[in-house]
Amino acid sequence: MNTIILSALSGIILMFSGFYIKNNRALNILSVVLFFGMIIGGIFELRGCSMFAGKFDNMIGQSLYGVSFFIALAALAIFYLLLNKDAFGKVGKHVAEYYALIFFAFTGIAVLAQFHNLVMMFLGIELMSIPMYIIAGTNKESVKSTEASVKYFLMGAFSTGILMLGVTLLYGATGTFMVDQLVNYNPVFENIYYAGWCLIIFAFCFKVSAAPFHAWTPDVYDGTPTVFTSFMSTIIKGGSFLGFIMVLKSFPTNVEYGEYYRLLLASIIILTLFIGNFGAVSQKSVKRLMAYSSIAQAGFMLFVLFTINSASKEALMFYTIAYSVANFIIFYAIDQFKNPKFDSFTGLGKANPILAASVTISLISLAGIPLTGGFFAKFMALSIGGTNDKNLFLIVIALVMAVLSMYYYFKVINYMYFKKGKNKVKSQDGLTNFLLIVGMVILIVMGIFPGILSTFLQTPMW
Repeated sequence: MNTIILSALSGIILMFSGFYIKNNRALNILSVVLFFGMIIGGIFELRGCSMFAGKFDNMIGQSLYGVSFFIALAALAIFYLLLNKDAFGKVGKHVAEYYALIFFAFTGIAVLAQFHNLVMMFLGIELMSIPMYIIAGTNKESVKSTEASVKYFLMGAFSTGILMLGVTLLYGATGTFMVDQLVNYNPVFENIYYAGWCLIIFAFCFKVSAAPFHAWTPDVYDGTPTVFTSFMSTIIKGGSFLGFIMVLKSFPTNVEYGEYYRLLLASIIILTLFIGNFGAVSQKSVKRLMAYSSIAQAGFMLFVLFTINSASKEALMFYTIAYSVANFIIFYAIDQFKNPKFDSFTGLGKANPILAASVTISLISLAGIPLTGGFFAKFMALSIGGTNDKNLFLIVIALVMAVLSMYYYFKVINYMYFKKGKNKVKSQDGLTNFLLIVGMVILIVMGIFPGILSTFLQTPMW
């Protein structure tokens, strides 16, 4: 409960601090301090020091993996906030409210990390999603931002209806909302039971931008202010996958329906990889390219759901960290341009070497090139799928799509270093340069020492 309470309190503090703190840097520092407090609260929870421990076990309970994942996302949020410390003020006047919405979204992620029944899962998803519907439309001077907010809300409402129908069917077949009891269903209602599971899977596929539930993603990511697109495509996606893997651990593993599940997931992965990669190839805007890239990356992340065990959970966390750091850096670069087309990146390698180098490492990581975190992220995800020999063809398709992704990722690198032209992007301050270097180091270290996450999670502190 520590993480849930601290996240909600942090949001309230930021909401009221806007009346008294007018300095945007001060609000940024306050937010970072509160995130550190949430991390400390999470560590205490892992050590058994939790507020209201045992009081609400039928709704919320301790999950070592869930809380560890939450701490990782909170640490990523600190990196995100520091990197984008000046970007919030460019969106609008209500900076404190923007920070508050981020903390309220984290409240939903905290619930998704520890839910014990389907009702709390639903509340967690809505707590995470509703602030994003608002934050997508924060640029009041842009029609595209308003359009993004409306599209996100309407599609989100549709997916919520699908999720609730799935929960209803599961309850009708099992007589319980408790996640750990969902495997026990009345055989008379077998069809209803598995229909409920399908609807829940479809609803989560919407949240993680998996095809064919991805249609909202390019327009929403493109219309949302870039600094918030960065947050949506990383931490919100990671939180959605966390909820996805936490509920699927209760999916029955009998032979017959286990094969149906494999075929369903394989179909979604193939469609996601094809639409994400081929959609990215044809883009002229780097921001829309990254939206389709996000869809393609979701296709790789879905591989961890074939088998829910400690290895798949570690693979998901590893992938989320590597993917998020790379996206933070790339979206930071995109935010430096009013019109983020490929031409905007012309000559960036000469005009701003540190930014160009960090973007290059990030793109290489997303492409899955060896010696970067993205390579081992894809390797670990595909390894989970590879535990079943029937997935061999699927893995071959994924590898072909990874090769295809190199085309559009390296296209940006080509413009930065090999296209002639002057780039007028401003230089960053010392802290931003330091964070960009830290991001590069993280991606490279994860690519050279992939076992570092396992070692870290097994330390006595956790």
